[in-house]
This record gives sequence, structure tokens and C-alpha cells, in this order.
Amino acid sequence: MTKIFRLIPALSLTMVAAACSDPGTNDAETAPVETAIPVEPDGGIGDGAGPPVASRDTIPASFRGVWDIADGTCNPASDLRMDIRDDEIEFYESLGKVMSVEVENPDTIVVSLAMSGEGETWNVASRYVLSEGGAVLTPFETETNPQYQPIPRKRCS
Repeated sequence: MTKIFRLIPALSLTMVAAACSDPGTNDAETAPVETAIPVEPDGGIGDGAGPPVASRDTIPASFRGVWDIADGTCNPASDLRMDIRDDEIEFYESLGKVMSVEVENPDTIVVSLAMSGEGETWNVASRYVLSEGGAVLTPFETETNPQYQPIPRKRCS
């Protein structure tokens, strides 16, 4: 008889659970459905867009160093010399502090700089592209810097 009394609470819970459930559905129908978003080969998420652009606040190491025009001397007095560091770019008579860096791919970045020089301040964004195995850097214009001339620079030793 004591075995029957022990079963009564368990049976009661089972009956309550059965009474509370909707008889027209089963657990498989009410379980949450997981949907997978297809991933594109280029890193996208199936929406046709390209991979997301990575943003950071330092310039990647492959872009850092001293650069000068192809026939330049790499001397600090060269007016097309650029000294690219992790958080700033020094030009002939101005200095740009990095505000953001968008990495489009390993050889292309867009750098937004807070510039100062000759008593003035301004903001500018430029696209920098590495070529020839990292030996040549070409700055290009962006929408916010449309007058920029794309003059290739060589890496100085």
C-alpha cells in the first residue's frame, strides 16, 4: 500500500502537465526552430553584400614605415615623405593623429586623421594601397578628400 501512496504525487504531476498542454500540438511543433543564415564564400552572410570592413584605431604593421616618392631621397626634408606609425602619420609640414582605420583587405586601408600643421587643424580620410609585395604605397582620394593626388611612394630602408 505504501508503494501506491508514493506513486500518487508522481501521477498527479503527470496528469497536471497533460491537462495544461494543448492537445492539438506536440513538443516538436512548439520547440523553437533554429534557422541558419548561409555564409557566402567571401565572408558575407548570404545577403549579397561583401564581407564586413574591420575597423580599428591603429595602422596595420605592413603599412608602417617611412615612404617617399620613387626618386626621393627619404630625407626628412623631402616634401613627399611620409612617416607612418601605428597611431599617426607625419607629413612634411603636418601631423595626422589616427581617428580610425578601416581595413578593406590586407593591402588596402582607409585612414581617418585629425590633422594639424602650419597653425591649422582639419580632418581628412585617405585610402592607402600596398602593391609590389609591400614595397610601394599609393595614397588615393576618398569622398572626403577628393583633391588628393595618387602619387606612389617607395618604402625607405
